[in-house]
Amino acid sequence: MASDADRRITLDELRELADFMRENELTELAIEESKDTRSVRLRRGEAFIPQAAVSPSGQLSQATTPVDADSAEDEPLELVRSPMVGTFYRGARPGEPPFVEVGDRVRDGDVLCIVEAMKLMNHIEAEFDAEIVEILADNATPIEFGEPLFRVRRV
Repeated sequence: MASDADRRITLDELRELADFMRENELTELAIEESKDTRSVRLRRGEAFIPQAAVSPSGQLSQATTPVDADSAEDEPLELVRSPMVGTFYRGARPGEPPFVEVGDRVRDGDVLCIVEAMKLMNHIEAEFDAEIVEILADNATPIEFGEPLFRVRRV
């Protein structure tokens, strides 16, 4: 049985990606693979969509978007958005504690959640040190590409 690192995109998965791109008016898909990482870049017209990097273990980083919000601190809040369509999971397995709770401080690289896509469990990691201000998605629910998952404050 091949490992995740050896897994290649099948023709059916490529067709599914093409359908996804059409539905979301995306014009470019670039996949780059090296020994340690796989990166995916999507483009819609002239504007870039956040880039995500996937390691062979399935770990995935995601882009964040600044959010205007009143807060007790002067630091602006940012949204962590889903880098893919899938199912959002707060913990590694049913019955296990969530990776993060509101008020938790996370470090760059800490796992925030899992997004299951095409039967692959993708760990969504923090891209910087932050405090979890709000969890925006419900556990075990479908999510869309770009959907806000967390509201965070850089620390």
